[in-house]
Amino acid sequence: MTSDTPVIPDGDPPQDGALEQSVRLAFTVLGGITILLGLVWLTGNIRSVPADSNAIVLRYGKIVSVRQSGLVAALPKPFESVYFLPARDKQLSLHVTRDNTDYNSDETDLELQESDDFYHMEKSRDAANSSYLLTGDGNVVRLDATLFYRIVRPVPYMQARNHIPPALRRIFYAAATDVAASHPVEDFLVVHTPLNATDADEALSIRRSVLRDQLLSMVNARLAALRGSYTDPGIEVVRIDLMVVLPPRAKQAFDQVLTAEQAAAQNIAAAHTDAERILQEAGRERDGIMAGATATAVEMVRQAAGQTAGITAVEDAARTAPSNARNAVALQAWRRKVTEVFAKVGQMIAIAPDTGQIILPGPISTPPPATQDGETSP
Repeated sequence: MTSDTPVIPDGDPPQDGALEQSVRLAFTVLGGITILLGLVWLTGNIRSVPADSNAIVLRYGKIVSVRQSGLVAALPKPFESVYFLPARDKQLSLHVTRDNTDYNSDETDLELQESDDFYHMEKSRDAANSSYLLTGDGNVVRLDATLFYRIVRPVPYMQARNHIPPALRRIFYAAATDVAASHPVEDFLVVHTPLNATDADEALSIRRSVLRDQLLSMVNARLAALRGSYTDPGIEVVRIDLMVVLPPRAKQAFDQVLTAEQAAAQNIAAAHTDAERILQEAGRERDGIMAGATATAVEMVRQAAGQTAGITAVEDAARTAPSNARNAVALQAWRRKVTEVFAKVGQMIAIAPDTGQIILPGPISTPPPATQDGETSP
């Protein structure tokens, strides 16, 4: 050993400093976090598919599989991606309406304005005039709709999902244009109350239902036509809710007609109520008159029966008496009545009907004696 060789003292090796320990701990923590993040990245595409959804697995943008409800395992991003789509039974909605414009037209921009004394026409811009559809009877309507559709083929829907809303809007308005041209405006209107026309109401409801079914079938037919041209959207429209909008002038006139019909219906209902009340009052009055007349008739019958009781008794006696004694019974009843009559008579003269001879002369009236003053006594 030379003099230049360092001498290592015997005993424990020297301890690391605080800085070295801090650096070593930091690298250990970073390594653990890196391993944890790696595990999270590796298991990031292991997901549970809900019962009302479908899972689409894409590898570098290409669809490789479609998974139903359950557990789906895919490679981590960016190698594979998992997207969830609603199942077939779940419905999606899309509101379809035309954008407003600033174009003026005399047909739709004029509306009736009511003042205190008269009606006059005022210019009012209708910003939606470019969205009106011509109906079969020469009127115009605007159709705002809510389309409810479902996904029937997930793969085509996934490929065309960004183009489905504008495609549905164009398809709907193309079908609506054809349907509107073959139906009158009355088939689109929801509120219509013809007076005393129950059959017309039913027929009109059937026509509206047919119109909506026709519109729905035409939209689905156009969607089916896209399937054959490699542009299948993978959806099916199940329901269409329509909201009909009329031009301002037509809407105001239509509202006035509805108001008049409702007022007429109210007047008719009030007339029916008054007629029913009058009928009830007349019925009560008739019942009172009938009851009074019945009571009066019963009383008169009783009085007549009491007054004719004697005659009825004579009749019964003559009917039950022997044939040779009937005249005697009648004569006896006659004498009794004549006696009652004579008892009430103050003066009576009897003349024979054949000869005109006086049989029973009346009493001779004597003049009252005169008084001394020439006045007769009473």
